[in-house]
Amino acid sequence: MEIGIAGPPGSGKTTVFNALTKSHAQTGGGQRDPHRAVVKVPDARVDALSAIFHPKSIKYADVEFVDVAGLAKGSGAESEAAILGHLRTVDALALVVPAFVSEAGVDGFVAELVSLGEDLVLADLAIVEKRHERLEREVRMGAGTPAERQLRDAEVDVLRRVKDVLNEGQPVSALSLNPEDLAHIRNFGLLTAKPTIAIANIGDDVAGGERLVEAAQGRLPVFAREVLAIPGRLEMELAELDEDEAQEFMEAMGLRALHAGEVIQASYRLLDLISFLTAGEDECRAWPIRRGSTALDAAGTIHSDLARGFIRAEVVAYQDFINAGSTAEARKRGKLRSEGKTYVVEDGDVINVLFNV
Repeated sequence: MEIGIAGPPGSGKTTVFNALTKSHAQTGGGQRDPHRAVVKVPDARVDALSAIFHPKSIKYADVEFVDVAGLAKGSGAESEAAILGHLRTVDALALVVPAFVSEAGVDGFVAELVSLGEDLVLADLAIVEKRHERLEREVRMGAGTPAERQLRDAEVDVLRRVKDVLNEGQPVSALSLNPEDLAHIRNFGLLTAKPTIAIANIGDDVAGGERLVEAAQGRLPVFAREVLAIPGRLEMELAELDEDEAQEFMEAMGLRALHAGEVIQASYRLLDLISFLTAGEDECRAWPIRRGSTALDAAGTIHSDLARGFIRAEVVAYQDFINAGSTAEARKRGKLRSEGKTYVVEDGDVINVLFNV
């Protein structure tokens, strides 16, 4: 699962990428190929379980960030197509916009974000119009079998609705599309159909930047689910220090925690992922799974053998487990349940799969 980091030149998007991933990608422009990095999703629940079991191995869920070149107006059709092509393959978008208190403030931040959204709308509209015109010609010719014509008519109808909303300057995500509708446009990689968050790259005045972002929350364009702040340059420099040095620097700056962790967690949620947990002396681990997945899906996520030989899942809610302090005590308190294949997994469930192969 990939999250594409995009933004205009000068937004500090690669600086933010480095802060999130502890990478050393070159900043300041001139980028051609995407930067990629996989990062662990901070999860205090894994830490708490590890404090109980002292396992040999601790593993967190992870996500991959893909930082593409800056979206510059007038950069040329070929360059723009290459950049947008990379973004069309990712699962979600994180749009980076500068939000420095001393410059344009809230109005400038919101205007920059709106402008970026308009560029994505126009890019989608070009794709949709081209496909729509081609299909309408085919409809007029009446070519194909009855089944093919029916499928084509359905796609034309979806594209017409998508084109209408894009022509109004709205994202595809503003439409209510059912799974059948979405199937018709899935292969286009429409940018405004992807779940999207805004990342405000604030300056070293962290408190001021946070206030700016808070003021912008109620003015976000419809395509952005939420906006998160990160002092990109500051946290990129912190990411280059060892843990003790970074902690000392944070204390000197009055920072309680890094913003990077919050952004990573929000990006994980953006992908519609939750985590179920497994815990024991060998390993404590967070496993990513789609929201709405079943106990059988969870078993298969761990290993195909567990799904093939699934008997039942022993499940206890995370907080109930922590309150109990052990599996035996959770069972004694009646907090450990036996669930079948169709049980819908909740975020934070501590699961033990019983199987036989």
